Amino acid sequence: MIVFVSGAVRSGKSEAAEMCAIRLSRGGRLHYIATAQAMDEEMEARIRRHQERRAAQAAHWTVWENPFSSQEIAASLRPDDVVLLDCLTAWLAYELFSGEHWKTEEDDRATARRLLDGVRAWDAACRAVVIVSNELFAGGVPDDPGTFRYMKTLGSLHQQLVAEAAAAAVVECGLLRVKKGRWPG
Repeated sequence: MIVFVSGAVRSGKSEAAEMCAIRLSRGGRLHYIATAQAMDEEMEARIRRHQERRAAQAAHWTVWENPFSSQEIAASLRPDDVVLLDCLTAWLAYELFSGEHWKTEEDDRATARRLLDGVRAWDAACRAVVIVSNELFAGGVPDDPGTFRYMKTLGSLHQQLVAEAAAAAVVECGLLRVKKGRWPG
């Protein structure tokens, strides 16, 4: 089962996704795939807040930090496990902007297919995959062609994942609004 959660930066989507994953786990192991990298002081502080919040929970998370291997994660999963990916936005950016993956639109699509294949492998191996992603599209289309290509690729990934998801929601100001299916728990 795939559950998709989107929202703006600091909307409360990570907290909603964590609670969803915990409810879905029903005693299975919880895996937290942390895709953000501390590139500046603000990101270091955000990562630290996420870590502190998880540490304060009764749940125990196995944390996978970027860079990680989708195949290695899939191989470690058991049928009762739940995976939380936080967040797709940062994972796609990392995969596109590091290395040679950012040359053509076909490269963008190939990277997106690889990420989608990773999520599907996790989904096949465990009880549920909860995916967090940022809503980047409310501000209009950027003038920068590279940013536009990134957003286009992310938008395509969003559409594919929501099409396959059992549930999809958006979080605004800490309020969860279900857009597809029934919210787990």
